[in-house]
Amino acid sequence: MGRNNYKGLIGWLIVVVCLAEGVAAVTYEVGDSTGWMIPLRNDFYSEWARNKTFHVGDQLSFKWDVNGSHMHNVANVTKTEYENCTKISTVSGSPLTINITSTGNQYFICTVGNHCQRGQKLAINVSNSNSSTSGSASPSSASSMATGALFAVISTIVMYI
Repeated sequence: MGRNNYKGLIGWLIVVVCLAEGVAAVTYEVGDSTGWMIPLRNDFYSEWARNKTFHVGDQLSFKWDVNGSHMHNVANVTKTEYENCTKISTVSGSPLTINITSTGNQYFICTVGNHCQRGQKLAINVSNSNSSTSGSASPSSASSMATGALFAVISTIVMYI
């Protein structure tokens, strides 16, 4: 293979890795290991979301023990419904994965009993940029693996040029 063919392969691999970096979506398990439940502190879910950067394409995974003593649900609500813990009729059961499809503020509550008033509610702000995610969740490891793979391929090709 000639030098120009290697250069073309390297250029193609760089483009593929750059594209993979831009589409790495994150699936957030709401509440991490705690899951979706009545929290011990009213600000638990606010604190959970505070250091996370949500993007269009990411997912929120709501999970709770369906065999436990408490029933829960998830309702996607307006800001006013969130602030007032307004019960609405459109709710979903566990496990529930919500695809984030738009930017801006999004609100979720549990409409069972007084769960929302006790802090079982989540507000997130979805960014329109594709900057890296901070917090406990991280972008798909596929993009970082692709970067490592690219480095290995380029190193191997350079050794044989």
